[in-house]
Amino acid sequence: MKRIKKVLLVGLILTCFCYLINGTAITAFAAGTSKTIEGSVYEFDEKSDYEYSSSEVYASTSGANTYGTFKISGNISNEGKKDNIIAYGINGGSVDFTYSYTDALLNAAADQWHLVEDNGKKIDSLKLDSKIGFGAIILQSSKDCKTWVTDKTITNVFSETPAQSSSFYTTKELQMTNGTFFRLIVVYETGIKTGEKKIGPIKTEQFDYKKNTEIYEFYLYDINSDARSGEVTMTKNLGSVVNTGKDNGYSGSDALTIKDPHYGWTLGQFFVSGYTRETVDPNNSQIPVFLKNVGDEVTLWFNLKQDINQLNGDSKLSINDDSNGYDQYFQTGKTDMGRGTLIIRYTDHQGIAHEPEIYTNYLEANATTSADTIVKFFEEGDYEVALDYEIKNTPRQVVGVEIVPEYTNYRIYFRFSIRNGNCMVYPFDVSTGTELTDEAITPNGFKLDMAKSRYLTIDVQRSVVTEGANGYVEDVRFNRPAKDGDQYVDEGIYTFSVKNLYTGENTTKTIYVGNTGYMRALSVNKISVTELNAQVSQGATIGNDGKLTMPEPTTELESTTEPEPTTTEETSEPESKPEPTAEASSEASEATEPKNESTGTQSTEENIEEGTTEKKSSPAVPVVIGLVAAAGIGGVTMSKRKKKGE
Repeated sequence: MKRIKKVLLVGLILTCFCYLINGTAITAFAAGTSKTIEGSVYEFDEKSDYEYSSSEVYASTSGANTYGTFKISGNISNEGKKDNIIAYGINGGSVDFTYSYTDALLNAAADQWHLVEDNGKKIDSLKLDSKIGFGAIILQSSKDCKTWVTDKTITNVFSETPAQSSSFYTTKELQMTNGTFFRLIVVYETGIKTGEKKIGPIKTEQFDYKKNTEIYEFYLYDINSDARSGEVTMTKNLGSVVNTGKDNGYSGSDALTIKDPHYGWTLGQFFVSGYTRETVDPNNSQIPVFLKNVGDEVTLWFNLKQDINQLNGDSKLSINDDSNGYDQYFQTGKTDMGRGTLIIRYTDHQGIAHEPEIYTNYLEANATTSADTIVKFFEEGDYEVALDYEIKNTPRQVVGVEIVPEYTNYRIYFRFSIRNGNCMVYPFDVSTGTELTDEAITPNGFKLDMAKSRYLTIDVQRSVVTEGANGYVEDVRFNRPAKDGDQYVDEGIYTFSVKNLYTGENTTKTIYVGNTGYMRALSVNKISVTELNAQVSQGATIGNDGKLTMPEPTTELESTTEPEPTTTEETSEPESKPEPTAEASSEASEATEPKNESTGTQSTEENIEEGTTEKKSSPAVPVVIGLVAAAGIGGVTMSKRKKKGE
């Protein structure tokens, strides 16, 4: 119960949690939400040009009539303020903009306020390429809420029947990564019949007209990008500029000369950060490879070093709006490239080149002078990046009028690769989803997960084990390459060899599939088939759990005492015999002991050879000892002989 209360309390705190950024409360939201944006409503007379920037009279859209409702939808995480403007943090992904409306004003009666056509082309300080018609929508973006760039213009927008309700704009990754201010401008003219006027035979209807403007301003940012935008470590500069000529799809590659208007100064610099180590492609040493580990955020940045309206401090040089440019290398169609176009193409691990991401008007909309601007976060893959821009040079001016300006195209292009620095593959049980460790066993089979490391070289060998006459036999069934997501369910021993070509590291793992005793024995005891056979031959038995049990050692008790003799002589009393006489003892002694012939006394033989005397026992001595021993054993007694004369 206590644990349930804690979980409920944590959930309540997370649901109601508010935190502060820049001193303003931030409210958290559930993912995948939609928010109605509130704005300001202005009214102007029919002769105006919707001059909202200079007007101080307006009403809130929440309490005034608007043509429609403006909403944004996405993974909105929280709400707060940025420079006193409503700000929404997005937890990844893009945001869709929708302005929903009905055709009520379009089809209203003349004596009611109804939509009328506006033939003008000016909205405040903006000049449009076409007439406003039955309403216009202009979307602008800004990095600092001061300099605004027009991203989308739709004229005659409310003439459509049925009503418009689909998304008219989706944010770009660059905008979300760096955080962007947006401004939506909605303008339309309405009229109402106030009466009739008769001039002679001609009747004319009298109308009042007004011009309406709705302004919505807000700030969007990716909360993940915002949290890590300051982590600029391990950097590497990339790319250099070349002169590509003029109107040739940025296909030239001439070096800058001293006569070139771009000579001697740099527009900006691309650099990569957040990697762990740098190496090179094994097949092309000119392509840098950045290795990343878990938690690394490899990021491409751009630092704009110039004022694009006054390059290198020269008022005659500026970035031009290339209204009809294209990139031949990436095979893009002709389009309004704006003031610099950034192109990024990704090639995946299968060698498939994806459609390039194109960011037109990049220098004006997405880069701030002297600031490091995030371009993109990268995962594994190969990348090509190009920044195409056109420089306008006006060396000849008369009274402020440009005389035959000159245009030159330039390009910064580079390639790089991102690789995971690990050398691991993760096997998971196909039934339970549990990760299997090295030398684990599963009866269900398993599948491989490379954890998004797409560039590892993996080979797998499968062996089966059978029981033969001489023990268990391991037989290799296949040895082949493996790939992410492969499944293996047949019984056997699977050995994986993983190699990272960029680090030179190798990893080997073994997984057992099956449910037999000997397969469990191999896994539990972490032994080979040969080692298992050796233990079984020594009498080991395999338990149901795979554990090996050796037999108890058996030893025979050995006797350390000799059996006692059972002769009758030792067990019976000896017969009584007469004591030997002195004469008999003497005769026996004389018969058994040798005498020295020269002295007539008993002695040992002396053998003198080269001054060395070696004494040897008389051969008669052991004989006598033997006879005495024999006589003793047999219970025989001898009498001593008496000497002559006694």
